[in-house]
Amino acid sequence: MAAAEPDTFVLGIDADAGAMAESSRRADRHATRGGVANSCFVASGVELLSADLNGLADRVTIRFPWGSLLRGALGVDREVAASIAALVAQGGRLEVTLSLVGRDRNGAGIGDFGEADLDRMTAVHGSLGLDRIEARRLAPDEVSAMRSSWARRLRAGRDRPVWLVSFVRRGQRPVG
Repeated sequence: MAAAEPDTFVLGIDADAGAMAESSRRADRHATRGGVANSCFVASGVELLSADLNGLADRVTIRFPWGSLLRGALGVDREVAASIAALVAQGGRLEVTLSLVGRDRNGAGIGDFGEADLDRMTAVHGSLGLDRIEARRLAPDEVSAMRSSWARRLRAGRDRPVWLVSFVRRGQRPVG
């Protein structure tokens, strides 16, 4: 889990609650040890979340998505992309970290990650009020710093390229 400002609301979502157990434990630590006071972990598919969560998250972080979450993050499934985008508050960020290589084609149904994916992500998320502000490959030490068990299993950053694609919600946060 990335460090967060004290007033930032961090929302962790995964269809598998067990996948968030370590992040939840780390978030519960004291702030001096990397804890995050304003965090919530929800076991659900993003497309099934309550509309009560819309616009509440200052940062939505998606790490190494698969299945429907991957298709939504990439803009292939517009309904899931809209569910993701709806979570982001005005001025908030969506950060997607992903790793797709040729052998993933059968599992994900979308092939290699490349410029066409970046263009689609930019267009789909842009139509949902999010502007792309960053797209870059991560260095192996950046991937290791995430402390992701899934990244370790994939050997992401060593045997596979890892990308970070970030967006920001258009508009200013209201004052007061």
